Amino acid sequence: MTKTTWDKVMSMRSKDTRHRGVANNLTEDEITTIIATIDYFGGSCRQPFFDLSIARYRVFDFLAMAVGGRLDCEMATKVLVYSFLKVNGDIDKWIEDLRVTDYDCDHKWESLTL
Repeated sequence: MTKTTWDKVMSMRSKDTRHRGVANNLTEDEITTIIATIDYFGGSCRQPFFDLSIARYRVFDFLAMAVGGRLDCEMATKVLVYSFLKVNGDIDKWIEDLRVTDYDCDHKWESLTL
């Protein structure tokens, strides 16, 4: 059976070292990086800000919900998920990848199936 993108994201649960209990412990700067990526690729930032800053969903949960349609922008979702899978769910590497990779030039994320 072929894993769906949702399955791949959910399989990264065990690699999540950036949480306390059921809440993420991302810094304000890290959340800003994620939100800025969403904004750049045309997504609305209101729901993601709530999910990451107030509800404090763990990253894999946030991304799995995005794959399920929670974000309003397919391009932003694909960039976030592609980057997350590329670094094998390592959240520190994910944040760094979002900061240093120019996904406006690197279009490998476009082939990701949601």
